[in-house]
Amino acid sequence: MAAKTLEREPAVRTTFSLSAPRPSWQVGLVFVAFAALSPFLGRALSGPFNGYHALILCFGVTYAMAALPLNLLMGYAGQISLGHAAFLGVGAYASGIIAGRLGLPFVLGLLVAMAAGAVAALVIGLPALRIRGLYLALVTLGFGLAMYSLVFRLRAVTGGYAGIAVPRPKAGTFEFSNNMDLLAMVIVLFGAVWLLDRNLMRTKVGRAFLALREEEDVAAAFGIDVPRYKIYAFVLYGAFAGAAGSVLGHVIGFAQQETFTFDFSLIFVVIVLIGGLRSRSGVALSAFFFGASPRLFGFLHDWVLLVAPALVLFTLVRHPRGLGGAIAEIQHAIRGRRSAKIESDDDEAAGHLALPRPVATDTRDVEKPLVVGDVVVRFGGLVAVDGVSLDVEHNRITGLIGPNGAGKTTLFNAVSGLVQTQQGQIVVNGVDVTKMPAHRRAAAGMGRTFQQIGLVKDLSVTENLLLAQHRLASYDPVSALGFLPQVSRGERRLRERAAETLSVLRFERYADADLGELSHGQQRIVEIAAASLTSPGLLLLDEPSAGMSPAAAEALAERLIQIRDEIGQTIFLIEHHLPLVMATCDRVHVMDSGRLLTTGTPAEIRRNPDVVAAYLGGRAR
Repeated sequence: MAAKTLEREPAVRTTFSLSAPRPSWQVGLVFVAFAALSPFLGRALSGPFNGYHALILCFGVTYAMAALPLNLLMGYAGQISLGHAAFLGVGAYASGIIAGRLGLPFVLGLLVAMAAGAVAALVIGLPALRIRGLYLALVTLGFGLAMYSLVFRLRAVTGGYAGIAVPRPKAGTFEFSNNMDLLAMVIVLFGAVWLLDRNLMRTKVGRAFLALREEEDVAAAFGIDVPRYKIYAFVLYGAFAGAAGSVLGHVIGFAQQETFTFDFSLIFVVIVLIGGLRSRSGVALSAFFFGASPRLFGFLHDWVLLVAPALVLFTLVRHPRGLGGAIAEIQHAIRGRRSAKIESDDDEAAGHLALPRPVATDTRDVEKPLVVGDVVVRFGGLVAVDGVSLDVEHNRITGLIGPNGAGKTTLFNAVSGLVQTQQGQIVVNGVDVTKMPAHRRAAAGMGRTFQQIGLVKDLSVTENLLLAQHRLASYDPVSALGFLPQVSRGERRLRERAAETLSVLRFERYADADLGELSHGQQRIVEIAAASLTSPGLLLLDEPSAGMSPAAAEALAERLIQIRDEIGQTIFLIEHHLPLVMATCDRVHVMDSGRLLTTGTPAEIRRNPDVVAAYLGGRAR
């Protein structure tokens, strides 16, 4: 295949419009005005509803408000909580103490409830740094049972079995004693949580959460501080759950131990599953149904634990993505959207691999961007990497080959910080990164791909390119909640760069497509483009041609050479497709049985009898 020349285009010269999310200050202004007018809204609602109906709607909206933080933790960040009722209880009791016992303003009680929920979630989130999945779920379950059996029974603090009265909220001299007024207030607070949740998912914070849910190693390779964002997810979850618990306490009128049982936690897990993980609207609708229907139809109250499993089974069978997925399917059907998956474009896609526009980084043009010295990696009694020393020269393509089980990927993981070394030193771009975690190595100027596609399947193509630029987004997570102007500007710059990459890839039509709509070869090209998008000083490619046709692999080889020559990219790759290695690499390292067998030019490697023997399963004599 003849090499395809490709000139780097100036920024944001695309044939399609990829606009950044607009700042939400306009929406926030409307929200503030709505909150200020909430007492009058209550009067307006008194026309179509009576007081009893308003109270039922209060429960529905409050349940929706309480379900959103659990969707944030489970749906976005992929962390399981079976103690959700306990966090709601913390918020309700906190408001009861502040507003009930001490007679302080409702807003102060709400803030204390959020703080108490955040602190409780922080304590529970710490084990998430070391455990995950079922074991983490057991920790949250233990927390819920401990709060129910011990803390919520402390008479001096919570009033014991009698509980604490939580009076109707007051705003200055105005008291929300009327159910209509209370409904207006609950709607305003639900709107606030909805808006913050929406803002979060339009920023690097939301993308980081989804990357954690998909694969922590991929998240770390994109420069995401995995422990920090795990804790941040738990703290946000606890704060929002505490606020929802506070509102629930004011709606019920008291905080009592029997309200916040383990069954109550399970109900909210069911709500999120039926609504659809990640679907804000689906979860809110599901929660509203569970909150309002038992009170609207009294006979459902005692049967809710039977109705809920039935709905879960129906969801799993008919709509695995939940109510939100069903809504999305209906929308797609109405719009007549067809799948964008094209299996025959892999060759063309490889021929148009993007040349990233260089960005300002902290990396330096050192003579050897990677130096590995006497590295040893053990897994128990197995020595996977045994004293390997090698280096990668600047502006060169260096290959790492060897038979299966030679330790190549383990060495890559050691270099990128995904596995610990027991011995040796690793220097990247002149910085000793041996003791650094993976996300700091990415910040030091390292990008990498994986044997399995190192992208987030639940994100669109554009969102994956935005995720790849995580460390270039300089705003802080707190600003992300409000989607402040600096956040909007930062997101716009990231989207401009993503749009440019899509234009060069000729993937404009796939900009908003889910990653799964692309063929495997197209996904691989997007992954390589994402890894090189931040112009890392060192780019690690783990079997980049895997899943590609021979023609696509040939086109990929041409593009890698062009990336090296035109932007000076240093590439270190593992590859089993030897023709690609021989066509692209300036130097080749060969590993066998965890050790470095030899190093040389492709021509020297091709003639080396030890290399031939290693691939054929024997040793030269």
